[in-house]
Amino acid sequence: MIRSSETTTAMLPVLVNVSIAHCRPFPALSIDTRALALTHWAQLGLRGADCIERFMREWEANSALLKAICTDPATADAIGTQGVPLASFRMHAPVAPRQVYCTIGNYRSQLLQAALDADDGPQGPGAAARRDALLNAIEARRRDGAPYICLKGPACVSGPDDPLVISPDVKTLDWEVEIGVVIGKSVAHVAPEDALDCIAGYCIVNDLTLRDRVFRQDVPALATDWLQSKSRPGWLPVGPRMVPAWGIADVSALGLWLRLNGAVMQDGVAGDMIFTIGEQIAWLSNSIRLEPGDLICTGTPAGLGSHYGRYLCPGDVVEAGIDGLGVQRVKCVAPSGG
Repeated sequence: MIRSSETTTAMLPVLVNVSIAHCRPFPALSIDTRALALTHWAQLGLRGADCIERFMREWEANSALLKAICTDPATADAIGTQGVPLASFRMHAPVAPRQVYCTIGNYRSQLLQAALDADDGPQGPGAAARRDALLNAIEARRRDGAPYICLKGPACVSGPDDPLVISPDVKTLDWEVEIGVVIGKSVAHVAPEDALDCIAGYCIVNDLTLRDRVFRQDVPALATDWLQSKSRPGWLPVGPRMVPAWGIADVSALGLWLRLNGAVMQDGVAGDMIFTIGEQIAWLSNSIRLEPGDLICTGTPAGLGSHYGRYLCPGDVVEAGIDGLGVQRVKCVAPSGG
């Protein structure tokens, strides 16, 4: 059952990135259907309040003050009386990452569904054995393995309701609703139990993937090709909001869902992750230095287009939602003139 997308943040303000009348995008605080530019509170000492990229780069300096602003009852009053309706703005991605990381095969439900779909199908005589083998493999990986994480270009990032252009050569573009984790401070070699302290906030991402380009047919020994399959412009709708980490009581309890033309395709819960968000951050930090504003896409539940044999095409409408993080709505379109 799809859960409410508004149950976690109560009435605390959330961070959005908006523009109006062709001006440059600027960060704002939003409650319900209104938003007020973050520069309204700049005199209190916020850094980079006029630009989401600069603001996130200064998250360590900004976070305590932003929390005080968000929990001050006067802020809700200011947004209600001086804010502008969100419908008046164009919504942009609430982050501007320098690096984007994607965790692959991280939900038990998705891996189990793929295993059951293989060979003779979910009702075939081999299904039970595939199920048992997959569950055993998951437990072994959980015990002895590590997250599988790839890079996705930051140029893929698009807004939560930007049109998604699908060119005629794209036949197997698939959806993946995921919790996006925004890093709040520079970190290396962090332990899993300390990793959540590195998080600035959470947002919705849809990690679009071209299934027929995941594996290179010309060089099969080299396996996956995440550049071709994940990294075209617009293939990572993000937003509509970033909820600061203090606004999410238990990230593992968050429900994720995705609808295609009104029909439910995905409906899962973050607690189904094989590797927790803290474990993903810790594993990454042992290989690279995470920086403020970096974005981690943490995996997707069952219900991919590859399961349904149905992929995105012009005319489709994709809605993705996560408890407390809002809903994004993306319309798929053909190229101009095509």
